[in-house]
Amino acid sequence: MSFKSIILSFLFVFTTVSFAQTNSEIAEVYVKRSEALFFNSDMDKSLEIFNKALKYMDSIPNSRVAKLGTLLHFEHQQFFEARSYAKWYFELEEDKTKEEYSDMLETYVNIQEEIDKYIEEQKVLELQRLKEDREAKRLDSLNNLWSDKSKAFQINIDSIYTFNKYNLAVFSKDGKLGIMNDVGTVVEEPLDFKHYITYDGYVLMLDKPKNPTKIFAYNCKNKQGQLLPSVAQFNSNSSHFGKVMLPRANGLLVAYPNNTGNAFIYNLEIKSVVASSDLKEFLKELKKNDIIEKYKDNQIRINKQWLTLGNTLGAGVYELYENNTRYGYLNTSDGKIYDNKYYNYLGGFCNGNFELLEDEKRFWLDADGVKREKNKNENGNYSGVSRFIKQENGSYYILQNRKGKDYLILGKNALLNRKQFVSGATF
Repeated sequence: MSFKSIILSFLFVFTTVSFAQTNSEIAEVYVKRSEALFFNSDMDKSLEIFNKALKYMDSIPNSRVAKLGTLLHFEHQQFFEARSYAKWYFELEEDKTKEEYSDMLETYVNIQEEIDKYIEEQKVLELQRLKEDREAKRLDSLNNLWSDKSKAFQINIDSIYTFNKYNLAVFSKDGKLGIMNDVGTVVEEPLDFKHYITYDGYVLMLDKPKNPTKIFAYNCKNKQGQLLPSVAQFNSNSSHFGKVMLPRANGLLVAYPNNTGNAFIYNLEIKSVVASSDLKEFLKELKKNDIIEKYKDNQIRINKQWLTLGNTLGAGVYELYENNTRYGYLNTSDGKIYDNKYYNYLGGFCNGNFELLEDEKRFWLDADGVKREKNKNENGNYSGVSRFIKQENGSYYILQNRKGKDYLILGKNALLNRKQFVSGATF
């Protein structure tokens, strides 16, 4: 080996030893500082300095450092770390007779007790966690079960309208109208109608809100429906029903088709157009009573004006036409004429009055010509307990409260609502 190599090797060994001695000395400085802080009860700063000392140690060098580590970690309730340092202390301390050794044994016992206590607490927490996990899984299972069961109670419609005393309401689905009861049973499947009118226990479905060409009528009392005959069967010149009045409780339905000199009067009870009666004897009686001046066929003269007598709307009130244009109405009991300019449309007579429309505003006219604004609607008010609740997906649930509990309802089937179903289950 050359002299240069010998010198380099010597320098490497000297440097290594020098640095090792320097690290020990630095570590000793930090240990002393940590001890001083510990005895001054500055535990946080003492632990911080102690950890700096450890960076300059390859291992715990003596029982003094192990003792400091034990006490510091014990004070900071870091019991597992404190126990490790305590074990190092007992391995490194050779004099087992001195008082310090006995004190450390006492400390070790205290540390172990804290660890045992911690382990027991963790066991309790783990048991609680397992219990909560089982409960959460049980609740998830019940929620999933309820969700699966509830799908059978979904009603896939777009809208549901007001229920009447017969527990029936119109609903819409995909642009069509049907009729449903309050437990979700469809009593009339959706038909291709866009508009509806309901009054006095009847539902009328129209293909158009104005000038409809098709009308479907449903009797809520006897749960029967019918498609009314084509308006062309009533009058071949008519293409639509024109103005459709409210259906009445006695079954009378009045409409005013285009291109005709008579109103369309239909009896929904007997499912038939009301035929015009023979007016010959009736007109004689009207002339005799000075209600009219003259008559010829179904034409009458009143106030020196010839008019055509049309169909009766009931209670002795008849339509009047002039050259196939509706002129108004004649009350044959007193000869009073209701001019079409003011009395735009009259409906069928029922329960002492006619429906009257004036500039699209509805009134009620009795047989003596007295108007009022309100009338009793035989649809009545719904008295059931069903509530139709719309869901986020657009479908509906029917909810009923039975003996203080809410149920989903569909037909004869019932399912407790989610909250009560989940909380009341025992499995």
